[in-house]
Amino acid sequence: MRKENVKRLLLTITAVVVVVLGVVLINTYPLFAMSPTETGQISGTNIYAVKNQMGAVYFVKTNNGYIMIDSGSKPGKFQSSLEKAGIDVHEVKWVFLTHSDYDHVAGLTMFPNAEIFMNEDELPLINGSVKRSPSGGNKMPAGFDINKIKLLRDSQEVLCSGTSVTCIKAPGHTPGSMAYMVEGQYLFTGDAFLVKKGKIDIHPFTMDKEQAKLTIGQLTGIFPSASIVFTSHYGYFKGQP
Repeated sequence: MRKENVKRLLLTITAVVVVVLGVVLINTYPLFAMSPTETGQISGTNIYAVKNQMGAVYFVKTNNGYIMIDSGSKPGKFQSSLEKAGIDVHEVKWVFLTHSDYDHVAGLTMFPNAEIFMNEDELPLINGSVKRSPSGGNKMPAGFDINKIKLLRDSQEVLCSGTSVTCIKAPGHTPGSMAYMVEGQYLFTGDAFLVKKGKIDIHPFTMDKEQAKLTIGQLTGIFPSASIVFTSHYGYFKGQP
């Protein structure tokens, strides 16, 4: 092979490597900025957090089992975290999904006694009619029947053994993202926004950034009526972050 061709080949390989590393960095850097709530009971409440990789799943204790917000990722590691928190999977009776990204739905099959709830606008992402990325839509864990999901509407209230869960549409990150207000005081926002240095901004990997801005404006208007605001990846705060 002539020297010129070798040089050209090496330059091409170098360019490809740089592009690949750049894509990897763009997709992984936001993960290092995440600081999810650690496993344990939230002081002064009947809410428990369970950290699962770069996110946290929340459990609200009722007089007849737990309400769970999202279902985490990596079920094997999630199981050990649940045991640490003293939560029995059979006592989880209701699961409210904020959206259908893998790290929020992967553990669904771990909770055989639970009713599963999700915003009706998120269904196209998991039935294949809308793509989450160029590579395709979101997928539910193997063995999970999407027909099992109970679809929710904006402002709908669900009573879970006397504990109220109010549904709040929060599109942007995904079309059917939804926040939940429990007992009129605990607001669970999923991935509706990020929190960085005390400021709220658009969450990484958001599908519709303009819509996300509108949602952030809507949710920040609700903050004063919530005693605590819980995020999936950035901990929780009272009033303002």
